Amino acid sequence: LGEIVRRVSGEPLDVYCAEHIFKPLGMKDTLFTPPAALRHQIAPTQYEHGASGPVLWGVVHGPTSRFMGGVAGHAGLFSTADDVSIFAQMLLNGGTYNGVRILSQLSIEKMTEPQTPPNKMILRGLGWDISSPFASNRGELLDVGSFGHTGYTGTSLWIDPITRTYVIVL
Repeated sequence: LGEIVRRVSGEPLDVYCAEHIFKPLGMKDTLFTPPAALRHQIAPTQYEHGASGPVLWGVVHGPTSRFMGGVAGHAGLFSTADDVSIFAQMLLNGGTYNGVRILSQLSIEKMTEPQTPPNKMILRGLGWDISSPFASNRGELLDVGSFGHTGYTGTSLWIDPITRTYVIVL
């Protein structure tokens, strides 16, 4: 999806997101490839080579995203709980937050409904997990119909449009 954004907009994914999503929503602490000056605000994730090498701190964990310069549609975004909550609330609001429209209601519906082939048991939307082996952290409290995304280092966001709640783990 990140590559589609680049091809359609003509802007690199990080530039597009900053200009058309993060800034309009007031997400002041969300970015790809954070500068070293912000390192003190970022949790280190692990050693680069499992148990050795430099600590990944302010550097994307995913090797594919790292190979792509730290900017990818699936990994590499750094944020705060405050900013992620703005994004979650925008989705719950049907694509708007504080009077700013980022997505249409139809776009959110298409993103969060199953897009996997009918013969597959794993359900994914466009960029969102709906029901897969990785959805276990959704737990029993969030209804079927909720959607989320997990990160390899333990981060997650789950949104339940029925109860209009969300859970952020960073």
